[in-house]
Amino acid sequence: MSQRALVLAAVATIAGANVARAQFSADVQRGQRVRVWVPESYAQANSPAHRLLLRGTVDDVAADTLRLSVPGTLGALAIPRASIRRLDISRGKPSRIASMLERGIGGAIVTGLVFAATQYDSNWDAALAGAAWGGGIGAAFGLVWPTERWRRLRLR
Repeated sequence: MSQRALVLAAVATIAGANVARAQFSADVQRGQRVRVWVPESYAQANSPAHRLLLRGTVDDVAADTLRLSVPGTLGALAIPRASIRRLDISRGKPSRIASMLERGIGGAIVTGLVFAATQYDSNWDAALAGAAWGGGIGAAFGLVWPTERWRRLRLR
């Protein structure tokens, strides 16, 4: 094999690997609700440092571009694959009962541990009291305000 053919084969292999790496996963489908984090030059209140958080519906998926329909805007927003820092796919809102159980259990565990760590005399009594309070408050919040669940999609 000539040296020229060897070089062309190496370049084709490297270019093919870069194209494959730049493509989106098959998990990203048209009509799916996603949450996308893209770079932001200025820090914004209530968001991760220097990241703009967009939520919307996938309008189209190309090899290197995600077209997103964002509520309150006209048309689709084209986001280059290279600029996406994180991509999450919506799993939907849980039922109110499931949300109540999740938040109640989480609140009971966290508050029980905090109460046990801050009390020196009777750790178990404090943990039980904290678990009761945290579980009740967490369950109430979960019942009234169920929140959307997200699954992080690993970008290659």
